[in-house]
Amino acid sequence: MPPPPSLPFYPAYCFSASPTFSTWAKLTAADVHALTTREGFEAQRIYFYLNHPIKWVRLVGVIVAFDASDYRFTFCLDDSSGQIVEVTCARDRTGITPSANSAAIPPTSAQPPTSQGRTLSGISIDLAGFDVGSVVKVKGGVGAFRGERQLELERISTFPVSTAIHLVIYSTTPFPLSPVPTAQHTPPTNHRSSLHPAPIPTTTAEATAWHEATLFHSTVLSTPWFLTPAEQRHLQEEADGTAQRAAEKARRAADRETRRRKRAGREKTAGPAGPKRGEQDGDAQGRAQKRRVSDKENEGV
Repeated sequence: MPPPPSLPFYPAYCFSASPTFSTWAKLTAADVHALTTREGFEAQRIYFYLNHPIKWVRLVGVIVAFDASDYRFTFCLDDSSGQIVEVTCARDRTGITPSANSAAIPPTSAQPPTSQGRTLSGISIDLAGFDVGSVVKVKGGVGAFRGERQLELERISTFPVSTAIHLVIYSTTPFPLSPVPTAQHTPPTNHRSSLHPAPIPTTTAEATAWHEATLFHSTVLSTPWFLTPAEQRHLQEEADGTAQRAAEKARRAADRETRRRKRAGREKTAGPAGPKRGEQDGDAQGRAQKRRVSDKENEGV
């Protein structure tokens, strides 16, 4: 369903001031399916909740279906919000030697599929031990397949199995909790590391995660994002300054490269370099000094 037409949508240079863009937005599966698109942002995988730009999402739920094919992991996450969201991650096939017809023939028993997944940002994730019934916290980017929203996995952690029942209880009934300070997260970086399941040690951890999602929805998502004209001008000036600095840096780099190539061309044309001018001047001065000493010695004789 498209957002109301009266909502203000801001240019991309304003997104740095958004409370939802440069963080893991704490959503539910129903929220993910409610995200909308805007013309010009589809290729950037940027979606909108009301007029909030969203790129990275955090979900908490129970895995209700899990499929591990030769090239991809896919599992369905149910968070009792009334919707189920599909989470995907490519299988890491590093070290598997492809055959001439590897596209048609799956790996042989000598090269069994690995439990390592590879995210779009290049991070290796160990998915061993995850299966139906696992209560997990997942983070990733929003994507779409055949018109359905899905999550492209970047991070995953699991809750203790003994606390799985609490997720359903807390997700269907209100629960009084004191405000929990939420930590600021940044979107996934392109470092390469192996992420293993990180059990959360307390039996109330999933309740805290749900409280964070509820708090995020009530304090951020429920109200449209608004910028004053002065804030927009300031953000545009910052964006223009950044673009100018980047262009100036690129121009200087191009000038240096041009000078280097010209210098290399001159040296190649001139052949082996002779003595430098300073060395030639020094040799001439040395010969003149020798002549003066020789003349004085002759006068003394």
